[in-house]
Amino acid sequence: PARPPPSEEEEEEEVGEEAEDEVQEPTVNCSEYPVFCDSKLNCSGNPMTASDRAAWEKQLATPDGHANLRSWCMVYPMYATSVSKCIVEDSKLEYAQAMYKDQSKAQLTEADAVYCFVAGHCNNTEVTVNTTLQEAEGICSERYGDRWKGVGWADFMGVVARAREEMSSTKQAWSEGRASWSELVALARQEAEISAMAACAMGNYQCDVFYCQANYCQNDDYLQRFGNLSWAAA
Repeated sequence: PARPPPSEEEEEEEVGEEAEDEVQEPTVNCSEYPVFCDSKLNCSGNPMTASDRAAWEKQLATPDGHANLRSWCMVYPMYATSVSKCIVEDSKLEYAQAMYKDQSKAQLTEADAVYCFVAGHCNNTEVTVNTTLQEAEGICSERYGDRWKGVGWADFMGVVARAREEMSSTKQAWSEGRASWSELVALARQEAEISAMAACAMGNYQCDVFYCQANYCQNDDYLQRFGNLSWAAA
C-alpha cells in the first residue's frame, strides 16, 4: 500500500539509516583469503553492509528460507580453510580436519563434543559424502521443521558465549547431586539444537555431521563422558 510522505523527522531518520547502511565491513583480502571472494560467498564483490549484519543477527537464512552462504562474511577472516573445504570444495572430510584445528585453538572442542552427541550427529546415517546443500536443507526441515530458518547469529553467539562455562558447571552440579539428569539433558538439547540449526542456515550442516563423526563420535574419552547424551536427541 501507498504510504504518506515522511515528516521532516522521518526524513532525517531515513537519511541516517541510508548513511549507516553504506558503512561496510573491512576490505576483503582476496589474495590471502580467497574463499571469501568466491562467488558463493562474494564478500568482496558484494560487501556486507550494516543492514546485512543487522538482518543476519536475527535470521541467518535467506528471506525465502534457504541456507545463506553469504552469512559467512560475518566471520571474515576466521574459518577460512574450514569454509573453503565445506562450502567451496564440498570436501566434508577435509572440513572435519580443518574445523577441528580451528575449534582446538578456540578451546571449544569439549563443547563441540556435547553438541555432536546431543544434536544426533553421531547417530546420523542420512548424511553421506555425496549429500548436497539442497539435500541437507531437506534433512534440516525434517528434523527441525521451519525453526532453522528463523535462527539468527545472535542466537548462535549466545551458545558460544555459554559453551565454556554453563554446560560444564551444570554437569558438575549433576555429578554432585545438585541438578537432575533431565536438567542436564534439557540444557544440552537446547544449546545443540541452536548450533545445529545455525549450521543449517549457514550451509554447513552436512559438513558438521562429518566433523563430529571424524573427531568425536568414536573417541573413547568423549564416548565415556558424553556418549549417553547421543540418545537425548531422539
